[in-house]
Amino acid sequence: MLARLAFICFLAAAPLTAHPQQEPQEGKLPKVPKDSLLATVEGCLKGRVIRAYDVRQPDTTTGIAIRNKSFRVEGKKDVITDVKKYDGMHVEIVGLIKKSALIEPGVRFKGGRVVVGGGTNGAVGMGGGAPDPAENVVVIDASTIRSFGDSCIGK
Repeated sequence: MLARLAFICFLAAAPLTAHPQQEPQEGKLPKVPKDSLLATVEGCLKGRVIRAYDVRQPDTTTGIAIRNKSFRVEGKKDVITDVKKYDGMHVEIVGLIKKSALIEPGVRFKGGRVVVGGGTNGAVGMGGGAPDPAENVVVIDASTIRSFGDSCIGK
């Protein structure tokens, strides 16, 4: 009788441990390279630029704070299709940001309020024209995008 009960318990537990359930691919976060940070950016999407209200990192032990307020969105074809679909909307984007893009050049004085850095080649005074505004925008390589459904006009 005891052997029969043990055998029935074994058969009942076997299907539960034989094939563990796999998680869906949607919730899977991308593998983070050593030269990048994983970040979640919430904000207003205009074209391929997101103006951030909030930037969060799941791993805050990296020592690099993300202070940028605008990011240029790059990604795979299906993500860029969603970017075009959610233009002008309040969205949340999860993606990778290069650490080198977050390091501010120059030397800080007066408690970090004043930054002194070297000049660039082709400066305005040297006849090189105006600086490119896209040069200072950090790129986020988006893996997922989610819309909150509301428009961000007036925000």
